[in-house]
Amino acid sequence: MRGPIDYIIVGFEGNKFDGSILRALEEAIDKGIISLIALSVIQKDSKGTISTLDIANVGDEYVVEFNEKYKPDNKNISSEDMDEVAELIENNTSAGLLIIEQTWAKPLKKALIDANGVLVAEGRIHPDAAAELNEEKGK
Repeated sequence: MRGPIDYIIVGFEGNKFDGSILRALEEAIDKGIISLIALSVIQKDSKGTISTLDIANVGDEYVVEFNEKYKPDNKNISSEDMDEVAELIENNTSAGLLIIEQTWAKPLKKALIDANGVLVAEGRIHPDAAAELNEEKGK
């Protein structure tokens, strides 16, 4: 049984992906909150040429250790996925594409199934919209 699977795309101006955000990702993985399915970095140069960066080749020792420890399986990311990400970013920009499983939700999913619960709808409220809800609550 799997938990919900999400993708996140984060842009970085100037093609300066250095892997520093991987520490927060590692913490969430180690706490069992998420599991890493795939991770890829797409770069678009100043002329719009697209390339994929193997994070193991970033040169940062921590990035290499992260890649060896968690072994993201990028076979789950197609060339069409990469093209779609590339369309979202400007020239001279990088984007990290992260696919994660929400492992914290697996016990909840099992409990819902065991109780004959049926998923009626799902969605996500962006943190900015959640802040608006908090502001309205304070009125």
